[in-house]
Amino acid sequence: MKKDKLFKKYLFFMLCSALVVGAATFYFHVSDIKKNTTTIIIDHNTKEITAPASTSASKTTSKKIPKATKTTSLPNKSHTATQTEAATEFIFLDINSASSEELMKLHGIGAVTAEEIVRYRIENDRFDNIEEIMNVKGIGEKVFEEIREHIYVIDPIYETPTEIVTNEEITEPDSETSLTLEELAPIDINTADAEILAMLPHVDEEIAGKIIEFREKNSGFKNEYELLMIDGLSRSEVSEIIEYIEIK
Repeated sequence: MKKDKLFKKYLFFMLCSALVVGAATFYFHVSDIKKNTTTIIIDHNTKEITAPASTSASKTTSKKIPKATKTTSLPNKSHTATQTEAATEFIFLDINSASSEELMKLHGIGAVTAEEIVRYRIENDRFDNIEEIMNVKGIGEKVFEEIREHIYVIDPIYETPTEIVTNEEITEPDSETSLTLEELAPIDINTADAEILAMLPHVDEEIAGKIIEFREKNSGFKNEYELLMIDGLSRSEVSEIIEYIEIK
């Protein structure tokens, strides 16, 4: 009987010990799995990936693993757009309507010169062409060459020099003097001027003047033979002159 009791106690003790050992083994196995789990941390500020190394029960270490993909810093879009716009801005102004503030954007044009441009435009109604801006005080050829590609006027006006022909330059005597005596004949001695009369034979400038003086005093020649009354003309000379004259 005593042996049976001792055997039962021993068997019970062994079962309890086996349960304790099994429980302890299971606990440490689960704990070890949790401790070996790797956690990856992404740091957005440094653009790196931090991964703890395999841990043990006594010591935990970590190391930084470079990110697989290459990262580059992106420029500020608004700042870049502003710089691009400033670099590509092309000034093109109508100097007949631009304000003084707009004119100051032109190279070499300050506040004083801009006001002078506006004042000139008001006093002269408008700029007829861009070259006229050189009439403004403070703008010479050098400044004009620098701004000419940036200014314009609507319907520019350029004065074209024209030759003015007066009535004196197209008088009948001028056209007649290019003709010969034979082409002009017969010449009316009551209307011909001194230059035409001087084309007659034996008539020079002096005789032509006497012929004009005579017809003015006598209200014109009544017939050709009155030329005999002109001092300096002989009968034979008058006979030659009569061939080329007439009286109307």
